[in-house]
Amino acid sequence: MKLKALPNRLYNIIFHTHTVAGLLISALLYIIFFAGAFTLFKNDYFLWEHPELRQYEAVKPDFDKMIPEISSRINNFDWEDETFIMLPSAEHPLIRIFGHVKKPGSDHEHVSLQYHPASDTYYEEENTTIGETLYRLHFLDQIPYAGRYIAGLVALFFLFTTFTGVLIHWKNILNKFTGFSLKGGLKQLWTSAHTVFGLLGLPFQIMYAVTGAFYLLSILILAPVVLLFFNGDREKAFELVRPTEAVVSAYDPVPADDLHPLGEIMSGVEEQYPDYRLRFIQIKAYGRADALVHVSMEREDILAGEALLSYSLKDGSQLLEVLPGKNKGYKDSILNTMDRLHFGDYGGIFLRVIYFLLALITCFIIISGILLWKAARNKNSYTPEQKRFHHRVTIFHLAVCLGLFPAVPVLFCAELLVPYTGSEHVFWVRTAFFISWLLFVLIGLLLKTEMRQTYTYLFLAGIGALAVPVVNGIQTGDWFWGSLAKGIYAVAVIDLCWLFTGILCLVLTGFCRKRYITG
Repeated sequence: MKLKALPNRLYNIIFHTHTVAGLLISALLYIIFFAGAFTLFKNDYFLWEHPELRQYEAVKPDFDKMIPEISSRINNFDWEDETFIMLPSAEHPLIRIFGHVKKPGSDHEHVSLQYHPASDTYYEEENTTIGETLYRLHFLDQIPYAGRYIAGLVALFFLFTTFTGVLIHWKNILNKFTGFSLKGGLKQLWTSAHTVFGLLGLPFQIMYAVTGAFYLLSILILAPVVLLFFNGDREKAFELVRPTEAVVSAYDPVPADDLHPLGEIMSGVEEQYPDYRLRFIQIKAYGRADALVHVSMEREDILAGEALLSYSLKDGSQLLEVLPGKNKGYKDSILNTMDRLHFGDYGGIFLRVIYFLLALITCFIIISGILLWKAARNKNSYTPEQKRFHHRVTIFHLAVCLGLFPAVPVLFCAELLVPYTGSEHVFWVRTAFFISWLLFVLIGLLLKTEMRQTYTYLFLAGIGALAVPVVNGIQTGDWFWGSLAKGIYAVAVIDLCWLFTGILCLVLTGFCRKRYITG
């Protein structure tokens, strides 16, 4: 089946802009998608990182006990300001508290604290490394000041290359899709792979490009909107998309010692809304007669499943109820829908696995695009010097991209091998990860062919992946069969996935061995 082709001049313009834009963003885009694939399971790494918490079963937090405990641990904790409390889950059993401390003569200082209700333990330092490191890497947050904006621009360019790619292959895209073959030269192979896998992941890639650009460049979008439609009043704009911002009680600065118990309100919420999972609560003006608590919940089986509730802590009365399918409109759904689309947390573990595979497919599309760019320039019309330049560019891009693969198991191993020394632990684990990635990149730059790079990185990743369950077993005693027997399934699945990955990588090196020796 053939569709109407683009005019030749327009085709050439789109083809060259697609090639240039794709090559410019390819390495950064690969990093974003590869790190983002692991970020989908960010919370699932927590128990693997913290062997001391694996033995505890989940318990309900005692909010009325926790609040005075926080005040005693953090001097001048300002309960009159907004305080966010992220509620625990089976994957991440810690309660995370984000608030402010009063500082005389200066603005309030942000402070965070984490609490494990089952062991009654408080953590004042950052205590997640693997998930947080990869999460921040997937929007380039390690680049000071500009990282997020660079990632946002990459997302915009990715959207552009996606649409231009469809236009380039529009004439016979269906024939290319159904006629995929491993036969033929390298150019034909990479063209077919790039086209077929690009078409398979097209809706996923467009969704990620749009939601990623929205998140990372939202300040550039929202600032003009606030100025034009809300006369610069930021609070009015927030009230439109977050109904809880519009909920206020009569201002009453009088201290109140007899507020309605927060634990009683939360128990009532759980009983009244059994189909919802509690996400976080926001406390305002706690300790005053006008104190409020906002509750965020979600239905995990609905895309726009977030629900919002507000209560007065003076008497426990409900001030707001926004539920999907009842009184939740478009403006109340848009931000939560974008969030759930991006992170794939509306369809359970099965959907996240699909997201993970699609992200890896996108990484393959990027690699095939780089190799296609080089293969297309292996012509007599290019001078030997130009061909050497094309080769060096390809080797560099592949080293940066593929070098990240064996660095990820180093991050996992370092988490358990580096002794815990408070905040220094996080620093040294991340240092091990980034230095190993740099070393792997340098190794790749010394290799002369793409096949040698592929073989080397598969071998290094295979050894590193096999090391992950071994390090966990030696350091904690929780070998995957023991974790399965104890019911610690998150830990066992992570070990088994790395074990399977290691075996697969080493098997693939066997297929690459012949070409590696003769290459």
